Amino acid sequence: MTTRRANISLDKKLTGQYLRLFRNLGLLILVIVALATAAVVYFDKRQVEDLSRQLISSTAATVVAQLTSFFKTEDNNLRTAVEQLQMIRNHDDLLRKDLFFRLSPFLNRHQNASGILITQLNADNDYYGILKTDPAASEFLVRIHLAGEWGRGKAHLERWKKGQMLESWFRKDDFNISARPWFEKALGADEHVIVATDPYLFYTTNQHGITLSTRWRKHDPERQFILAIDILLSDITRMTQAMRPTANGVVFVLTHDFRIVGLPADERFKNEDSVETTLLKPVQDLDLPVLKTGVSEWERHGRTRQAFPFEAQGRNWWAGFAWVEDHPEHAGFWTGILVPESDFLGALSLQRNFSLAVVAGVGLVLGLILIVSAVRKIRYEVREAVSHIGQKLGPFELLYKIGDGGNGTVYRANHALLKRPTAVKVMLPQFASSESAKQRFISEVQLTSRLTHPNTVAIFDFGQTPEGTLYYAMEHLNGVTLEDLVRISGPQPAARVLHILHQVCGSLREAHDQGLIHRDIKPANMMLCERGGLYDVVKVLDFGLVKDMHQDQPQADRDNAVVGTPFYLAPELISDPSMFNALSDLYALGGVAYFLLSGRNVFEGSSAMEICDMHLHDEPPPLSRRTSRDIPPDLEAVVMACLAKKPASRPQSAGAMSEMLTQCKDAGTWTRQQAQKWWAENRSTLPVEEHEDTHSPLSDTQMLIDPGGRSGR
Repeated sequence: MTTRRANISLDKKLTGQYLRLFRNLGLLILVIVALATAAVVYFDKRQVEDLSRQLISSTAATVVAQLTSFFKTEDNNLRTAVEQLQMIRNHDDLLRKDLFFRLSPFLNRHQNASGILITQLNADNDYYGILKTDPAASEFLVRIHLAGEWGRGKAHLERWKKGQMLESWFRKDDFNISARPWFEKALGADEHVIVATDPYLFYTTNQHGITLSTRWRKHDPERQFILAIDILLSDITRMTQAMRPTANGVVFVLTHDFRIVGLPADERFKNEDSVETTLLKPVQDLDLPVLKTGVSEWERHGRTRQAFPFEAQGRNWWAGFAWVEDHPEHAGFWTGILVPESDFLGALSLQRNFSLAVVAGVGLVLGLILIVSAVRKIRYEVREAVSHIGQKLGPFELLYKIGDGGNGTVYRANHALLKRPTAVKVMLPQFASSESAKQRFISEVQLTSRLTHPNTVAIFDFGQTPEGTLYYAMEHLNGVTLEDLVRISGPQPAARVLHILHQVCGSLREAHDQGLIHRDIKPANMMLCERGGLYDVVKVLDFGLVKDMHQDQPQADRDNAVVGTPFYLAPELISDPSMFNALSDLYALGGVAYFLLSGRNVFEGSSAMEICDMHLHDEPPPLSRRTSRDIPPDLEAVVMACLAKKPASRPQSAGAMSEMLTQCKDAGTWTRQQAQKWWAENRSTLPVEEHEDTHSPLSDTQMLIDPGGRSGR
């Protein structure tokens, strides 16, 4: 029967270990995949961001360069025309009809120029202008005003085609040169300086454009001329529509006051009429939602010169703007570039999929490594667990492993003659050769064996094998640790907590009266048991760190080290490890009570050092703020008193604390029937004999070296 039970227990333990292994591995793989996916998505987003910024920057530079080149070309054309006109020796020939043969080839060669006009600065403001009407057929309209020959208010018009004048006629001339914007600009500038108008509607053609002009004179200083060239905005639109940074990206050009002068590529702007009716409209009047949103977001960003993201029509876009200086005293232009993020994702999908495949492969390999490593570890633990099974240590026969302590392994055993269930703690083999480890093990047994309180685990026997392995036997307990209690059923009722604390105080009172300090009071070291038909009997366990205040400390304990569990360390132990006393145990017991009532530790942090720092400097949050349950004020007052920073402000003994608990309103109200009902309802969820390691890493007993090295707040 014993062998069968041991086998069942071992099988159950192995099954649980493998289930936990595969569960944890599954969670680990999911976490790895999730983190990898998040990393790839983040990396992908960064790539899209970097590519967007680079593309917008390069496109903006290209647009600026092309617009600058566009205007510089027209400037050079204007200067070339001036040079040609200056070669005419007779001043009067400057405004004669044979001027057509000098200027019309100029218009044919320069496709961006739609018209050219020369005017003499005199009382009549005579002028000679040529307008391209059909560039493909070399057809022009000439307009001449010579007041000395034909009188004021009359213009002579000529229609030319392929160098032949087809017809001519006179008509009334209401074209006031001096009222033209380019005329005023040229008059206000120095000679030979080329100036540009703001975009406007041309008088003769009803088309939108810009006029470049310059003032100059022949050798006679009294005779000045202005030469002007008209440039159509539709030419700028052709440039912007031809520039597509991506398949769905667009380029456009705005005036300083946000009127459109270079339209983006769009099916609606494929013919000249639709372009002309849209040019110079304010951006907010355009039926271009993405463009309007991009400009509005740019305004909101303070007209930044940096690329920025925005959302429009359910898509993510990137936008960038650059300033174009074209001529002195001209307001200039803004060029804008809009690119949807989706245009980049297609190009990046192959790289993204490759990255995901690599991550998945690495995750799989890592998972296999973890599985192999974990299986080896389990096999090693199983060998260790069964190495003593069936072995006899003195009068005790070891049946199966229950759990591990800091310096030994605990086995379920039977007394060979009495057949009484027993727990035997066997010193770990790696400590067998250490005299100091042996001394600590012996000290633990000797000090604990002096305690006889019914709420303290009882020691039955102590011995040493011929091989030098130390062991001791103690009563075997079936129950649940206080840590598992909260894990199973959450925060506990105040009456039950009072019932538990009162028993712990009794155990500590006996130990403290004998000068023994536990030094590792925590929920995992207290077990709630069923003993002799009584329920909720508390047993205080693991006196592995117990110290006798009546004896000198060994050298190992006089080192500058803190021992204990971070969640339950008293402030004075952190400041000076040699200051352990009974009040340090009561501080830890206050932390246990806090945990039982709220389900949370007094202080919680990401590291042991952070938690210790909180114990030193932070005031414990009131229990009423950490739980929605009603906490009796009298019990909360006792708990918070135990957690006082100064030992003098705490209850001065376990007995005094027990008296304070007795005075609480709910003391003695936890009945046997309530306890029995809880055990009946939860028995199936309780760990049966085997120890389930469900503690968080910081709930384990730890040793923190060099507390004096911490920096204060």
